[in-house]
Amino acid sequence: MTTHPLKDISVKATNFKCFGEEGGGFEPFAPINIVIGRNNSGKSALIDAIEICVSKGKAYDESKHARGSGDFSLEITQATDEAVLRQLFHEGTSGGDIRGNHWTTAGAHLLGSEFVRTYGADWKVKEVSGEAFKSIPTGALQGARRKMAGYNSSPFDGLKLVEVDSERDVAPEGSSGSTNFKVEANGKGLTNIVRGFINSVDLPRAEVEEELLRELNEIYQADNRFQRLTCQEDGGGIWEIYLTEASKGDVPLSQSGSSLKSVFIILAMLRLVPRIDNTDWSKTIFVVEEPENNLHPALLRRLLEFLARQRDEKSFSLVITTHSPICIDWASGRNDTQLIHVRHKAGQSSCHRALGYKAKRDVLDDLDIRASDILQANCVLWVEGPTDRLYLRRWIDLISNGTLKESVHYTIMFYGGRLLSHLDALPPDETDELISLISINRNAAILLDSDRRPNTNASRRPRPRLNDTKQRMVGEIEAIGGFAWVTAGREVENYIPAVVLQRIEDQEMPQLSPYDQVWKESILPSFKEDKVAIARAVVDEFELTDINGSLDLRAQLDQLANRIRGWNGLN
Repeated sequence: MTTHPLKDISVKATNFKCFGEEGGGFEPFAPINIVIGRNNSGKSALIDAIEICVSKGKAYDESKHARGSGDFSLEITQATDEAVLRQLFHEGTSGGDIRGNHWTTAGAHLLGSEFVRTYGADWKVKEVSGEAFKSIPTGALQGARRKMAGYNSSPFDGLKLVEVDSERDVAPEGSSGSTNFKVEANGKGLTNIVRGFINSVDLPRAEVEEELLRELNEIYQADNRFQRLTCQEDGGGIWEIYLTEASKGDVPLSQSGSSLKSVFIILAMLRLVPRIDNTDWSKTIFVVEEPENNLHPALLRRLLEFLARQRDEKSFSLVITTHSPICIDWASGRNDTQLIHVRHKAGQSSCHRALGYKAKRDVLDDLDIRASDILQANCVLWVEGPTDRLYLRRWIDLISNGTLKESVHYTIMFYGGRLLSHLDALPPDETDELISLISINRNAAILLDSDRRPNTNASRRPRPRLNDTKQRMVGEIEAIGGFAWVTAGREVENYIPAVVLQRIEDQEMPQLSPYDQVWKESILPSFKEDKVAIARAVVDEFELTDINGSLDLRAQLDQLANRIRGWNGLN
């Protein structure tokens, strides 16, 4: 779900903290915004800019936010709304500071466009601009600008900012009473809220003892298994949160690792705090600063996936600040996420969206992340080409019910058909001339076409066995504990049942031989032997029931999914 309260909204602050005349911000907001950069590069300044917008300027503090002698300004860009425009520019009104009919001369020109309002430190509009104003006649331009400046509604009106600070902790606390519950961004007050949910008749204790505990175990998975969550008093009026593990008994949360406390705070902010203050998530901006603090990569990935699912369910805008390359890798596989790279150079900061390979490489360079520093993906699945990737990704998604995700649990790479002869699965120190697959990742699976042909005439004998290169690769992959899958039919396309082809061509289809070249068959005339087009159409129509009975597809996928789970510690 891409709906969120800041859809199509942009913000840019200039002469603000570490940002100078060039300014910095979000242009525009995405459902998930990853703000990445070095420590002290200016990431927190962008969060401060959001807070100023939500507070309508009240959060602006000249002593903390002003930069030198430059004038602070904050631009908010939004699309025009026809209902609002018609209120400002009445179709039946003429004259005044807008020469001619107000709607046809001015308002209609702004319809369907974006406009920018620039606010000063006093939160008054200093300027209104936008490309559409260029089409308004000179005699109506100033009046149109004045009306748009006087339009006092902001896309941030009615929005709420919920923050989790980078410096956070959960500590024992004295009772604050039965109704005075408040949690600060650093976690202060959280123990009292947990106490309240467990002990107050006005709050559902199941939210803590069942739901929050379930989510905690969902994220930690094999790392820990928590059996119970309680809050106990020490006899002197001080309350403490305890988590129970089978091997350790009751462990005070305040004495647990920082990673556990960080995850606990984030989960409580999402589940418990809204029950206290009636948070409307569809009107909320949720900010998590540096979630990677003290989290190992696997835990961080699971936390990011959890946050993304929560965002989809609740429709809030999510902003994450980070300096972790794990977040770059995670964001790269999503179409609802943008990377905003913040840099500090020559005394001031700048930021831009990291689009494409080069921009993401620049982020890694800026963070001084070297190839040898980055942890490997948990497994690599090798396929011949792009169409095989489309099929395999869809099948894994179906067989795992969406729980195994590309770029999170596995990566797919291409070996390029005949280029297979240049590869091996030997350790790098055991090979001189060939490229070692396990130097890229030691957890490897490979999907190979059998290339068997139908026995139709003497010149086209069926191949009873694989060629020497493929046999060598199967043996080497299996020797290192990897997974080798040779198609039962001639190619991957032979796993497509006739019922799927019938759905995409909307006509009866014969069941082809396992050794036919499906993509070249005359039964698919609309695709003109375009393998990629066929693959895209097939994966859109392929369902879980189509896997069963299609040669050995189900058996191979079950084995592959189990391997992927094992390599990710999910078994």
